[in-house]
Amino acid sequence: MIPDYAKDIYPNPVQYIYGKPVFVFRDHRWTIPVIYIAGEKKLLKIPAKIVIFDRHKDSLSPLNGTEALRKFRSENGSFNDLTDIVMKQLSPRDDDWIVSGMELGLISDVVQFSSEEEKVDSDEPVSVYTDSSGAEHRIYHLGRPLHELSYKGALADTSHETVSEGLWEVLGWNPSKPGFAENVNEFILDIDLDFFTFIWDKYTFAFTGEVYEGEFLSPCQSPFYEEYLPLNFIRELIKKAALLTVACEPSFCGGPQKARNILIDVNDYLLEKKLNMDAIQVDYTPVYPDE
Repeated sequence: MIPDYAKDIYPNPVQYIYGKPVFVFRDHRWTIPVIYIAGEKKLLKIPAKIVIFDRHKDSLSPLNGTEALRKFRSENGSFNDLTDIVMKQLSPRDDDWIVSGMELGLISDVVQFSSEEEKVDSDEPVSVYTDSSGAEHRIYHLGRPLHELSYKGALADTSHETVSEGLWEVLGWNPSKPGFAENVNEFILDIDLDFFTFIWDKYTFAFTGEVYEGEFLSPCQSPFYEEYLPLNFIRELIKKAALLTVACEPSFCGGPQKARNILIDVNDYLLEKKLNMDAIQVDYTPVYPDE
């Protein structure tokens, strides 16, 4: 799945969950070249929708402007052109890759589930970004799945602002099933491991077993269902996705060992232990600058 020209950037072998390829790499902005590869391999149509789990909002405007991004899009740039942009133009804090992907013509709409620490104000559940070509992109800013699948949540309340803004159509979500439409358009399921962390002062703490049990194995109630597990929602997302991307982000997880422990827990609690952890490096010396 990883072409020869990209193996120095993505040293981890591609694995599969429910038959869907899983790309595991270090820094989140390197999701963008994976989208390019997926388009080349005809795994999904470009621009792609993305469902993201991330503690941070990564939708800031590019620090270095959009000239290089526009040029890549207008000239149908190569993979090497793209990696050069990601190395030199995008923020090393990985906070502008979503909007950059939209400007590059690789990303359409985004649904982001954020942990509580970084959740946006309740009066801004949807933002619209208009790229330099004039195309509009919606970014849905949601909280944790447990919250959004419960009463008054974005996936459980027909009066929620995101519903009128098209959230359920973008996801193909049908709460009365509950589940996803059979013909839902495929998307990328993107996971940043720092979603599964807490911040207190200068310390980063990984989710404990109690938190995983409470957040993903506690039933949700809504007008549509009496009990629905967030874990089932996660696994249905995987089955409907065209591929998965996992950004390990050790710098934002409290270091490589914490990042590895988080991935082990995610694999155990959410992914049915389908990843071979022995084959995965969460931190490595890449061919791009090591910020």
